[in-house]
Amino acid sequence: MQPEHLGTSRVVALALLVGMFFVSQEALIQLAAGRRVDVLEDLEVGLRFWVVWALLTPFVMQALRHWPLDAKPMSVPIVAHVSVAAVLASVQSAMNITVYSITRGLFGTVSVREALRQNARPVAFTADVFNGAIFYAAAVMVYTAVRFRTKSAALEAELAQAKLETLRSQLRPHFLFNTLNAISVFLTEDADKARRMLLHLSALLRRSLDEEAHEVSLRQELAFADDYLEIQRGRFGDQLLMRIDVDPAVLDARCPVFLLQPLLENAMEHGKTDDNRATIALSARRDGDALRLTLEDDGPGVRDDALPRGGIGLRNTRARLHHLYGAAASVHLQPASGTADSRGTRVEIRIPFSEAGR
Repeated sequence: MQPEHLGTSRVVALALLVGMFFVSQEALIQLAAGRRVDVLEDLEVGLRFWVVWALLTPFVMQALRHWPLDAKPMSVPIVAHVSVAAVLASVQSAMNITVYSITRGLFGTVSVREALRQNARPVAFTADVFNGAIFYAAAVMVYTAVRFRTKSAALEAELAQAKLETLRSQLRPHFLFNTLNAISVFLTEDADKARRMLLHLSALLRRSLDEEAHEVSLRQELAFADDYLEIQRGRFGDQLLMRIDVDPAVLDARCPVFLLQPLLENAMEHGKTDDNRATIALSARRDGDALRLTLEDDGPGVRDDALPRGGIGLRNTRARLHHLYGAAASVHLQPASGTADSRGTRVEIRIPFSEAGR
């Protein structure tokens, strides 16, 4: 709920609710004192006070929106609200006394003038003014609390989005520099291969720059990964063996853009065997309400002390998934066969399953 659009009806409802509270208080005090309770009279007195305040609500809201308490310098809104509260409370007190006097004059045994003379007493007027000032202060506090809460929530969302953008942007320079370094090796050795790799890099960067969403379909993410793999196949040749096993039923599932590239890069860098070969297996399945992505290599594996955190690619992936899905996403790094002394590394990612366009 935006504080600027905090409806007048809400403040009217607040006034009537507070009025009913004080009417109930008065009735209970009378009962506790053993006196007879005139419910209709108590209701008339209490509601008259708060209904008049409800009629003044548009002026209260205008003042609240014009002088928010977080304005600088703070002395300006404070002085403004004290002044407005004094004026409106005085107007309300005068209206309350006038309405009561007219009612007594029309339906009672005294004239309107006499009723005004009897009720327009300084004590009653002052009491009404202070009661009205209390209500005005309550309205200011409620409005300010809603305003601060809304601004705080908006700020947290902006900060989370900014951090997510930063994490995502960290992938591109890292990937780009490593890829350009690989291509540079072939510029003099195999110009055709370098040209093909540059074409794939161009397609990948074009998709990267054109794609503004943080989530794409798994089908699109696999296309991004294929361009990246074509570049790496040009670099490693038959030393890179890639097996992809994706259930067609999950091709339209949502996943973070550029999720696979840093994981593939990690697998190629750390999953090579002693003869410089890398065999990587990628699979994607639906597991209940989750999309499960698994990446395995047959390299030397990871040490026990490296399992909890992994490298920068995994830390970045964990951070992105946390900002996108919170506790509903997970990243697990473990030996491929489940035992610490085995070869190979397995990375399993689980994210909430939802299809693109839904």
